[in-house]
Amino acid sequence: MAFWYVVAFKAAAAAPAWLKHLIAKIIALGYFCFNTEQRRGVFANLRIIRPEASHRTRFHLAVQTFVQSGLNLVDFFSIPSLSDEQVRFMAVNSAALRSTIQEKTAGKPFCIVTGHYGNWELAGAILGECGFRTHAVALMHASPVVERLYETLRDRFGLVAHDMRYGLRQLLRGLPEGDAIAIVADREYGAGGQEIAFFGHRVRFPKGAAVLCHRLGLVGIPGFLVRQRDGRYFLLLGDPVRAEGADETSWIASFIQDYAYQYENIVNKDPTQFLNFYDFWSGIA
Repeated sequence: MAFWYVVAFKAAAAAPAWLKHLIAKIIALGYFCFNTEQRRGVFANLRIIRPEASHRTRFHLAVQTFVQSGLNLVDFFSIPSLSDEQVRFMAVNSAALRSTIQEKTAGKPFCIVTGHYGNWELAGAILGECGFRTHAVALMHASPVVERLYETLRDRFGLVAHDMRYGLRQLLRGLPEGDAIAIVADREYGAGGQEIAFFGHRVRFPKGAAVLCHRLGLVGIPGFLVRQRDGRYFLLLGDPVRAEGADETSWIASFIQDYAYQYENIVNKDPTQFLNFYDFWSGIA
């Protein structure tokens, strides 16, 4: 695996953009044809997201979902070979992003609550280019070589990655002044997630982002780096998450449900950027 990561980074640095994207599309189409498990997962999700759609429409959306994922990976692997100015150019609204976030949060400490939608890997670099030192909770790579590659990128863009096994505890000890948090909050890796409604069906979302916002007094902002037709991205920011509750448990449940409603509206506009390649709603017993 480490060998292929190194090859991908080097190839992305050497090849012209049109060739990289062409290769990405070909590989993505190959995955669609031969990876039956992931294909079944995408179709299962589309049946819930687009219940009224014909099989032909879902087929087209499923193909585009695989293509979106391939293009996102190519753009991520290209980052080391890009200048800071080129990275900023990848986001259509990078120039106004800092002021937009400050306006939405009223200048308060915040947490970007995102999901496996759009290009969440690239989002950290965009936030770094806008002047934010951002903390994230992530799965660490088993290969030291791959982990060093990621650490190089994180250092460049001021991204601090906390191991998923204990990252939440680290962040709960306190957030340095001026720093932000970005959490992928739509996939529950362990037990204890919050059961909520998502596209009219029950599913479990992780509680970490809500716990951080409640205990650290952060403003939760749904944020998704959405690919545009011209190949650039737009960091789409939602409204500050509304939460009510007499105690922490009910407040967290309210927070996650409001985030899920906003997330649902984003996914509904373009389901091809919902990049969960398994039956997302199958986890509820």
